[in-house]
Amino acid sequence: MATNFVAEAFSYLAIAIVFIFLRLCFQYKKGGGFKGMGLDDLFMVAALLFYVAETVAAYVIAVYFLGFANNNITPEDRANLKPDSREWRLRVYGSKGHVIGWFTYTGVMWCLKACWIIYYARLTEGVDGMLVRIRLGYALIGGTYLASICMILFKCWPLHRQWQIYPDPGNNCQPGFSKLQVSFVMVLNTLTDLYLMAIPLPVIYKSRLNTGRKVFLIVLFSGGFLTMAFGILRCVTLVGATEPSESGQWSVRETFVAVMVSNAPHVVPLVKIWVNKLRGYGTNSSKSNNTPGSYQLESTRKSRSKKFNHPLSIPNETAWHSDEAIMTIQDGKPVGENGSAITSESQPGSNDNSVNGETKTTIATKPHRGWSVDKDRSPNVRRDHIVVQTEWRGKRGGTAID
Repeated sequence: MATNFVAEAFSYLAIAIVFIFLRLCFQYKKGGGFKGMGLDDLFMVAALLFYVAETVAAYVIAVYFLGFANNNITPEDRANLKPDSREWRLRVYGSKGHVIGWFTYTGVMWCLKACWIIYYARLTEGVDGMLVRIRLGYALIGGTYLASICMILFKCWPLHRQWQIYPDPGNNCQPGFSKLQVSFVMVLNTLTDLYLMAIPLPVIYKSRLNTGRKVFLIVLFSGGFLTMAFGILRCVTLVGATEPSESGQWSVRETFVAVMVSNAPHVVPLVKIWVNKLRGYGTNSSKSNNTPGSYQLESTRKSRSKKFNHPLSIPNETAWHSDEAIMTIQDGKPVGENGSAITSESQPGSNDNSVNGETKTTIATKPHRGWSVDKDRSPNVRRDHIVVQTEWRGKRGGTAID
């Protein structure tokens, strides 16, 4: 049994490392180096380190300590077990290993949750009401992580009672079998996953994307349900466990699923482009865009439109697979995010038809070579580019115009 688990655990670890490596390479290439990588990428590296430590801890418990801990032993055996015996040492070390395993498990899961909330913060930037949800998400993740750590440490105090053999310290002091600890962490894990999924799914559902793409994105961002299922299954299995080593096994399985789900939004689009290239289905938009990930528009000025047109409301694949930015047309001249003017073959001049004192916001993708956009329609804006214009009003000579 231990041999099968070792093969299973390290196979999971190898696959997870490949997935995380693909994600980080893609982010590195997209951002032009380490400076372009986000805070969520750093949390993913931390999650990988915790995952490696968790796998090693589970391996040591199962192979070297034979799955022993201070649970699954009769009162008679506890009384007769000698402190200098080999089984006593295995049970003490195994219990300590379970405590370490719980710290690494929560480290992995909550680092992944931090990755999600940071990613959603970028994804939903500019959407009405989302800033409050994101801030609540930060507080929820931080608070539940501290609560989980406190449960691991203080469910049984003093700490050394968590590897006490005789007398029986009670179920709360059995780290590999504590029903209170398993249930508490499972509930917090499930609640935070539900909250995280409640951020993007309503936005996607209400978007004007075509049905096929909407279903694809909903499935992609609903992976938390699979993680929750494994977490609940892990809780049920441990509460009725007959072998203490099952704690480490189910921890590794659950975290593997969580790592795969958390990296899917970054790796799946990359794999799709590779498959399309192999099949010869490359498009102009994909050729002019070497970064197929999901990016959020970053605005430097709020639109005067009452309702912000989020990329999710734009039925075009480039809303999820291209670099976008907001440029502002001031005094009839398009201006980039850095304030520099943008030239165009049909650039409007400062004539009597210009709008005085008003600002017109235009959202557009970056073409492969420079920016080019017109007040109404530029011949340089091809069909594979997104141009969204907000309604605006101005005055010309004291007379309101539309």
